[in-house]
Amino acid sequence: MGNQLLKKSMGIILLTVSMLHAKELTIDDINKLVNDIKQERIGLMPEEIKQAKDPFKYFKTIKRGPHRVVKKHSKPQSTHHRHYHLMAILNDRAKINHKWYRLHSRVDGGYIVSKIGKNYVELSQKNRHIRLFLKQRKNKNIKLLVK
Repeated sequence: MGNQLLKKSMGIILLTVSMLHAKELTIDDINKLVNDIKQERIGLMPEEIKQAKDPFKYFKTIKRGPHRVVKKHSKPQSTHHRHYHLMAILNDRAKINHKWYRLHSRVDGGYIVSKIGKNYVELSQKNRHIRLFLKQRKNKNIKLLVK
């Protein structure tokens, strides 16, 4: 109860202080703000974006004993699998990047089709596994019935 009363009183004090320091806006001030927003802003060139370094730090959690967890700085995982696009699944075959593959066949890039599910395909390479999912169609009125 006391905590809520403190929050309300602090809110009232902040509102009062902000109203005392608030400047009354005129039409000219608003027009200036609108014109500032309308001005075209120049961003980075595509070449500069490609050369930019990744701003994030990546940590890998390592368990050392039952109660001790260590976070170790690691490089970001490779994103070389982004170029795989699952287009269709039909019986025991999957269409990946406009080519049909069977179970246990080798896909371009060294991965092997290790599992074909109802709406996904799993690719594996040593201890790496990638799951590719079918995209949901916007038009759900079309249905394919197989006997």
